[in-house]
Amino acid sequence: MKSERVIKNIIVSILVFLTLWFGVRPIITGTSFERFLKTNRKDLDFGEDEYAVIVVGSEPEGIASALASARTGLKTLLITRESHLGSYIKSGMISKMNPERGIIKNKKVDLNRGIYEELFGKFSLGFSSKDYETQIKKLIEKEESLNVIYDSHITDVIVENRRVRAIEVQQKDGSRTYRARNFIDATWDGELLIKCNTPYISGSEDVGLPGFYAPVEFNFSISGVDTQALKKSQKTTDFIDEFQMALLSYQNENPRTKILSPSFIILNESELVITGLQVYGVDISDENDLKNARMEAEDEAIMLTSYLKNLVIAFKDCTYKEGSENFFIPEYRHFEGRYLLTVKDILENRDFKDKIALCSEAVDAGKFVNRNIEYIVAKPNVYSIPLGSVIPSNLDNVFMTGAKASFTSLASTSAGSIPTRITVGEAAGLIATYSFLNDIDPAEMLNFSDNDFKKLRRFLSRGGIYLEDFSESIMIPETEEKLTDHPAYPYISVLAEYGLISGGYENDFKLDMQVTEEVFSVLVKNTILKMAPEMYTMKTERSLEAFETKDILTGEKAGEIILTVMSETWEKGKALETLKGRKVLPASIVNGMEPGKPVTMDIVYGLAVETARVLKSQ
Repeated sequence: MKSERVIKNIIVSILVFLTLWFGVRPIITGTSFERFLKTNRKDLDFGEDEYAVIVVGSEPEGIASALASARTGLKTLLITRESHLGSYIKSGMISKMNPERGIIKNKKVDLNRGIYEELFGKFSLGFSSKDYETQIKKLIEKEESLNVIYDSHITDVIVENRRVRAIEVQQKDGSRTYRARNFIDATWDGELLIKCNTPYISGSEDVGLPGFYAPVEFNFSISGVDTQALKKSQKTTDFIDEFQMALLSYQNENPRTKILSPSFIILNESELVITGLQVYGVDISDENDLKNARMEAEDEAIMLTSYLKNLVIAFKDCTYKEGSENFFIPEYRHFEGRYLLTVKDILENRDFKDKIALCSEAVDAGKFVNRNIEYIVAKPNVYSIPLGSVIPSNLDNVFMTGAKASFTSLASTSAGSIPTRITVGEAAGLIATYSFLNDIDPAEMLNFSDNDFKKLRRFLSRGGIYLEDFSESIMIPETEEKLTDHPAYPYISVLAEYGLISGGYENDFKLDMQVTEEVFSVLVKNTILKMAPEMYTMKTERSLEAFETKDILTGEKAGEIILTVMSETWEKGKALETLKGRKVLPASIVNGMEPGKPVTMDIVYGLAVETARVLKSQ
């Protein structure tokens, strides 16, 4: 095996070419970039089991990482537990992909380019798992610098000074040890990170719900459908609306199943895939619960097929064919990185200086709702994924991609969307090679100067990643004022982090709306439960039940509710006066309230958060 010292000796000459490349040449496509580097890397001679970059996991983000790395001409290894490269696209019967479009300077822009477009194109089109596998195979076979090992898993790791030096891999033909400068964990569950003892939380643990995960998704196919009639009907918006309304009006047989944003993807003349069926409250870490959930989902799918058979003419001869081999699991573990991306970052459309990809997916708190309704916290114009969120806290030369990266559990519903996973995966592959060629660990790159980050972004852009500087804000629909400038924003950002409020796709937080006593008392209970769980008791629950009415909330009633949860007493009709006299809540919130006047939602947000803070401080 060649030593790292020998490799370093030829790095200088490579960097001379890279300087010429970035300093003189115009923007050139990834294919030309690949040819350029391959022409100038003849001395990059690795040992048989030595690589520049090793990617663990063949999820789409892993495929993107491996392709991006190999296309620079550096020797790359892709390791997968599967006997194929279909990943969760195949096993989950995922048959449609929606590329993300952000808004920058009032213009819509495509955020997923490069390898994403090579896999799925620019449009929201249906595809089969066979189509996906065929395309993957074509792309993989083109790369001379890429080796793939199937049916293999990591059994041990060698870590020295926060750097993974080597991994031991169990293969069909025995165990082998592979070394690399950089590693990328693209598995859905963090196979490499677990071996390296990277800290993590499971599911919604960060919002006080350990063992609670996003609903698992079950796609299924039906045959005997008159797809020609469907294709004609699809041209009318009315039919699409009617189809979705028909599915949404379906009454679930199982209490854990729900149907959300249902759609169908036509595969051939008589077969299609139906998406939108989910199972709520499944413990991902419990194999038995997963098996039970699978049976529940399949039973529901069969019943749903019968329902469509009797309701939609094109489905009158249809039969249930099969369900997906496995659930698509949106959420499992969230590993600790150098930076934790939050919902607040997304609300503020953050443009990080160490950005490696852009995203515009909505923050979805639907996992907390067991009914067939969407629960969107907010929809950003655009924000960036920082490099710090994909570098583990305890490792200097490893990247982590997918929803398991360093995002809060709710932020991951946006940053962990499949298109973003793929773009981040591609960026990780490119940065891993940039790190190698510059002889610097990925973690050290977080200390780059502004000029160094500019060079890195240029490298990523040349490799196919769309990156643009931006300054965007979520606007309040009624006033077109920046949400971040509103006095209630500090409270909105806190409540949004816990998924306690919903602005929807329009980011309408109903700031001027009058609310009922029930809305306020429920929000207060939930806020205490999230922010000060140790202070939430059955007494709290019972004491607020009397206020759960449809009456409009007034200043006096708000005072009664707050004093009740604080176990304070007051004279009848003087609750608000007593609350103001206690001076436990900010004057900026309570001084504007009057006993007989309605309290609007912007004030309600502040009251709920400040009440929870007071209880937590006791």
